[in-house]
Amino acid sequence: MVIDTEENAVMEWYEKTYNTKPLFAKNKPVLTPETSLSTGKYPWARETGDEIMNDYFQRFNVDSSHFNFLTYWPYEKGILPDFLRPKSQKIPEVDPKPLTLQMLIESAKVRRWLYD
Repeated sequence: MVIDTEENAVMEWYEKTYNTKPLFAKNKPVLTPETSLSTGKYPWARETGDEIMNDYFQRFNVDSSHFNFLTYWPYEKGILPDFLRPKSQKIPEVDPKPLTLQMLIESAKVRRWLYD
C-alpha cells in the first residue's frame, strides 16, 4: 500500500504537533485518517480547534474561504441557562459535525477546503 505525500505530511504534522496524551489517559490516541478533531472520544476545545485549523491552513497552503468553523465547533450554551437569556441571545442546540484527518488530507491535496 502506497501512502501519498499529503497523507504522510498531514498525519506526521498532527502527530508531532497536536496528538498529546489526554489528561488521565494512559497513552496518546492512535491516529487514523478517521480520527475526528471535533467529535468522538477526545474532541478539542473550540480555542484549540481554531489554533489547529489556522496552523493547518497556513502550513499546507489550503484556501480556507469555504471553511465554516461553526460547523465543527458550534457555539455552546455556557453557564447561563437559555431561558434566562433574551430571545436575541438564545443559542440553538447544534451537534458538531466530525472534522477528520481524512478531510484535512483530501483538502491538502487540492489546496482548498472541500467540505461544508
